[in-house]
Amino acid sequence: MALALVLPVLLAVIRLLPATTAMSWFAHPWLAVLTYVPISVAGMLIPRISVAEKLMASGSIDASGNMKRFDWGSRWGAVAMYSFGAAVGTHLIPGNGFFSFIWACFLLAANSLLKTIQAKFRRSSLLNFSLYALSLAVPILISLYVGVMLWQTLQEKMGMAGSIPHPFGFFVADIIMAATSGYVVILALSPLIPVAGIWLASSRIVLFLVSLSILGASVSPQFFPYNTYAPKRILLQRTFSTQGQRILGADYDLAVFDANSLPFVFKNVEAVPKFLGLEPGFSWKTVSKSPSGTWMAIYPISRLFVESYRFSAGNKVVLKDDQRLPHIILQNVKEDILNPDRKRIYVEIDMGSLHEVWASVLNITGPLTSWSFSDERLPVPEVVNGGPPSYICRLSGKDTSENWKFWLEANTSKPLQVDLAVLDHELDDDTRTLLHLFPSWAATIAGSTYLSSYLI
Repeated sequence: MALALVLPVLLAVIRLLPATTAMSWFAHPWLAVLTYVPISVAGMLIPRISVAEKLMASGSIDASGNMKRFDWGSRWGAVAMYSFGAAVGTHLIPGNGFFSFIWACFLLAANSLLKTIQAKFRRSSLLNFSLYALSLAVPILISLYVGVMLWQTLQEKMGMAGSIPHPFGFFVADIIMAATSGYVVILALSPLIPVAGIWLASSRIVLFLVSLSILGASVSPQFFPYNTYAPKRILLQRTFSTQGQRILGADYDLAVFDANSLPFVFKNVEAVPKFLGLEPGFSWKTVSKSPSGTWMAIYPISRLFVESYRFSAGNKVVLKDDQRLPHIILQNVKEDILNPDRKRIYVEIDMGSLHEVWASVLNITGPLTSWSFSDERLPVPEVVNGGPPSYICRLSGKDTSENWKFWLEANTSKPLQVDLAVLDHELDDDTRTLLHLFPSWAATIAGSTYLSSYLI
């Protein structure tokens, strides 16, 4: 059964080595079935062929008897394996062994039925196999239903599963789908192999199945991996770095959620790099990566991708007369009389003139000991590259006209760094223009984020 998992995964890796596009099956699920299922079935049959050839080539007069004992050993071995799985699963997690229990019960009945039938008909007759498979119809259908639902769910979620740096991320989605396809084949068909092997354990059939998978792997690069029903997920953020009521800089940050990185998007949407002022044939080595903290406003979604790119927004941004930016106001600092090494800082967040705030996030770095959020309990801190601990808090539940008021308690030895990220739904005209350049196969989520940092 191990070959049923190893062979499709190996094929996925080999297919991607010369390719420039992953996930060709994302908008065409039948491609994954054609590519990974036949070779997985072949992987289940190969050991059967190998054992059969050794038994038949042994020169024994009782070669057919050896095959018969091997067949029955395989069938009762399957019963023992599923019974053991049911016992272990139930012991570890009550109710977790029901799948194995169902298979064990039906295999036990099917083996008894097959023994009775073989007493009246030839051991390898088609009727034997048909009745044996029919007696296992219930667990096969249940296994297929569960397996296909798992396969379909993973296939759909691969479009938003996150990105990993090239070259490793390029292989992840296809390897997962290949392994899942093999798992579904094992789940639904492995109990049939002891009997089906009599009919299917042939070098020609295995070669045919492998050829089908190679055909699927060969034609899959010709298919575009996305459409309107299976879109490419893209994040577009207009990032404003602010200080008080001043905008220090404005940029565009772009990120994607799957194995095909941003260069793939720019290759297929030429209007976007042109809008961003990139020359034809530009090198990605010259494009800046987004700095740390760029996507803090969508935390923890920002953990789904580990790389994104930053592009200059060009012209200097000028605030409107009535526009006010979100900012932090330091209200008061109180020393702890009983503990002079601690201080309590009273803080207020003003959302300015924003009206369509999606999220507000605080990242507090330094010797924080307590705060007024979460019943005054601090979460597990995040430590990046051996730096000081950071505590992240998402703010929600208030109207934008209301200010957030809270306090922070910290040691007096070092100041706290408080980073504020506010994500606004409203877009300026330039960002709307850029957003509309993306085609229908790209589901692009856009927003404006205001980033500011304070030492208190």
